[in-house]
Amino acid sequence: MRITNRIIQNNSLTNINNNKVLQDTLSTQIATEKKIARPSDDPIIALRSLRLRTSVNQTEQYLQKNAADAKSWLQVTEDAITTLSDIITDIRKQYVKGTSDTLKREDREIILENLQALSAEIYNTGNADFAGRSVFTGFRTDSDLTFQKQETLAYGIQETWNSEEGGSLKVDSITHVYYEDGLTGKDETKVSSSDITRIRLSYDNLMKQDISLTISAKGATNTYTATAQTDPYDYIKNNPSGVCFDASTGEIFLGSEVVASPDEIADVTVGYGKNSWVKGDLRPEHYFNCTSTSIDEHGVSSTINYSLDSSNGEIVYNIGVNQSLRINTTAGECFTHDIKRDLDDIVIAINDVNKIEDTVTELEKKLAGLTEGTAEYDEAKLELDAAKKAETFLNDKLSKIFGHGITNAEGYLTKNNLALTNCGTRSKRLELIENRLDTQLSTLRELKSENEDVDMAEIAVKLTSAEYAYNASLMATSKILQESLLNYL
Repeated sequence: MRITNRIIQNNSLTNINNNKVLQDTLSTQIATEKKIARPSDDPIIALRSLRLRTSVNQTEQYLQKNAADAKSWLQVTEDAITTLSDIITDIRKQYVKGTSDTLKREDREIILENLQALSAEIYNTGNADFAGRSVFTGFRTDSDLTFQKQETLAYGIQETWNSEEGGSLKVDSITHVYYEDGLTGKDETKVSSSDITRIRLSYDNLMKQDISLTISAKGATNTYTATAQTDPYDYIKNNPSGVCFDASTGEIFLGSEVVASPDEIADVTVGYGKNSWVKGDLRPEHYFNCTSTSIDEHGVSSTINYSLDSSNGEIVYNIGVNQSLRINTTAGECFTHDIKRDLDDIVIAINDVNKIEDTVTELEKKLAGLTEGTAEYDEAKLELDAAKKAETFLNDKLSKIFGHGITNAEGYLTKNNLALTNCGTRSKRLELIENRLDTQLSTLRELKSENEDVDMAEIAVKLTSAEYAYNASLMATSKILQESLLNYL
């Protein structure tokens, strides 16, 4: 085969260009620190790079955003529950003070003042939020746990209670002292104390419309209609088969012929209405199946139905591939209505004792101004004896309520500690997941770097060799192309 100068020239230029292409490739790799500049350079590296980059971005999302957001949410929740536990602990201390037999009026006033101050702070803690989202209101993160101002908004509320599982209602008996009201005469034989079966609703200041309730007791289920009474205790005493309620206190009273004691009750379902709310009241939609009816400025009525679904408002974050974590604690797990309602019982009992003490003091002054042996004196003496008997009953009632308050407070603390423990468990699990994600992210970044990034030292050596080869090819080609066929003739 005859080799012409043209063939030598073309081959030399091709080889020189190949050396130049290699130099360009190596130079680009040094500049970008990447093995390929476009997918066509190496489809396998490009495909692996896409997969690894997706994994890295996904893991960064879980670690730096989802996990970080969940951690902050859990911390806010934990702080709020801890504060609530501190408040309940202080309330319990006041209850313990209240059980003392040596309490004077001033002592009760101090206890009452402290309890009312603590009561105002109980549910304020439940309005804790994270990044503008309320942490205890389930899916309704745009709604506060409590009403922030006085409002007139009609709610139809349904509450339930079960002897095995409990519920939002409180079914118990309450001691009532009958003194003067509904009685004739003022001697101590007319003063009596009796226990009445009570169903305490979650709210007071109810609408004075009939309340429907279904009670399962003594193997039978019956539906009753409770009517509002000004003096429900006197009504129940005179109507043992009756059912009534006190709209101001939110209590339903059952006659002795309906149930003899709370122990006979197995299930209770109550539906009632409330349209007056004050600042600090818990919003019912976070606790119950209920309806809210409002009327706008044009007189148009609108109704919203609220229902608690099976998830109970649990918020779950995805914090890993096929891995999720519940981050929220719902209001019902710690901020229960009973905490404040127990305080309401204490306040009423203290006020009753204070009133009867005032009555006793007035009667003692009255008796001191009368002449012993007169009919007027004897009548005042009977009245004073009756008042003192009522005072004994009411003090016993107050002491009993304080004792129940201690037991209840311990129950609330136990419930709070469970919520706090669950929150801490989630935080610990999140910490373990964060560590795993951090390790996983480091591994993925290393694999991504091995797949995409070049070894700068190796590429620098290759580039230097390519430059030497390129220069050598230029010199060789220049010498070869200087000769022609005439040099051999």
